Amino acid sequence: MRTVPISAGDLTARARIVASALERFAAHGYEAATMRDIAAHAGVSTALVTHHFGTKQALREECDARVVRFIAEKQDAPGTPSDVLGEVLGTFGPYLARMLGDGGAASDALFERLLEVARATIADGSASGWLRPARDPEAQAAALVMLGVAPFLMLGPLTTWAGGDSEAALQRIAAPLAELYTHGLATDDRLLAAAGLATEEAR
Repeated sequence: MRTVPISAGDLTARARIVASALERFAAHGYEAATMRDIAAHAGVSTALVTHHFGTKQALREECDARVVRFIAEKQDAPGTPSDVLGEVLGTFGPYLARMLGDGGAASDALFERLLEVARATIADGSASGWLRPARDPEAQAAALVMLGVAPFLMLGPLTTWAGGDSEAALQRIAAPLAELYTHGLATDDRLLAAAGLATEEAR
């Protein structure tokens, strides 16, 4: 097999390949995305992708590692834990939505990292008093991740609904989601009662 020449531009090419893989995996899913498509989108040859990463699975692992490093950097940076989940989803939302939906060990590992961020958000919010206590904080963390990822999972229909502009779609639903988080949705306990969680006052 012919060796691919290594040039000074390879480091930049590697970064382009990872960025392309994040986008192609997000757009098509892991199974449907091809090394050829990733290479074309990055403006490099398929041979160079293979030279840097070997296999598509290794490239997926590098994409996941990129997300994990981003989370770690944000957690170490100044700011509150509540900022981290928003920044992670704002940067990698489409990729996370697709990869979490694919299932498997790698998806489970990504979900667990997002749960860690959500747990920290809840702990910080509860300690500082800006989050209401939950009956089940662990389920609350899972719900935060689920609600955060959901708009990206629905990005296709939302984009159509917003006239073909995905950014406009995300911006438009941001306010109702913030209202839902802040004020809730229902004005009485009927939803809690339906879930078997009605307050003592309502029983």
